[in-house]
Amino acid sequence: MNLAAKWRRLPEHLRFLFLRGWHAVVGGDVSLSTDDRRVFETIVMPYFAARPEFQRVLFVGCDWYTAHYGRIFAGREYWTLEKDPGRRKFGSANHITDALQNLPAHVKPGFFDLVLCNGVLGWGLNDPEEAERSLEACRVALRPGGVLVLGWNDVPEKRVLSLAESKSLARFEPLVLPALGAASHVTATGNRHTFNFFVRPLGAS
Repeated sequence: MNLAAKWRRLPEHLRFLFLRGWHAVVGGDVSLSTDDRRVFETIVMPYFAARPEFQRVLFVGCDWYTAHYGRIFAGREYWTLEKDPGRRKFGSANHITDALQNLPAHVKPGFFDLVLCNGVLGWGLNDPEEAERSLEACRVALRPGGVLVLGWNDVPEKRVLSLAESKSLARFEPLVLPALGAASHVTATGNRHTFNFFVRPLGAS
């Protein structure tokens, strides 16, 4: 068995720990080699980065493996939000240090064209009521026709709320992402990491 095959057979959490250690030693940009990150970094983000109508972008939740995401949106107004002040160094020049539910205190309604909220639900955003307020904050911050990308783990211990029963998400419409051919995509990961795509309807209040 070659080295690449052995790497792929390692559990996801061990690959994560190895890459985090490698980043601490050598620095630089390191991506997580999991299927959800592959889908997010090579399909989802490049799709939106190639479309001129998405000029103002917010990425929620910063860490060492997201520091290079701004380059995917080179030439756009790229923002980041992270409540942990210690992770400011992984954010963009346009950075907000606060909880997602407080986003409307920092930008005017309809400010963003695209909000990317991946790996936040169940990973720091653990309270159902706060999660609901956070999703509503995303909706308010998006212009009509703006898009919310929500990446979450569809396993009981990380399922903070039911997307189908969310009052905030009910005010969106599902968006079929042409690059994946679906409004929802389950990745080949043990935690069933799932991407859902939503659009704020035109003419919606």
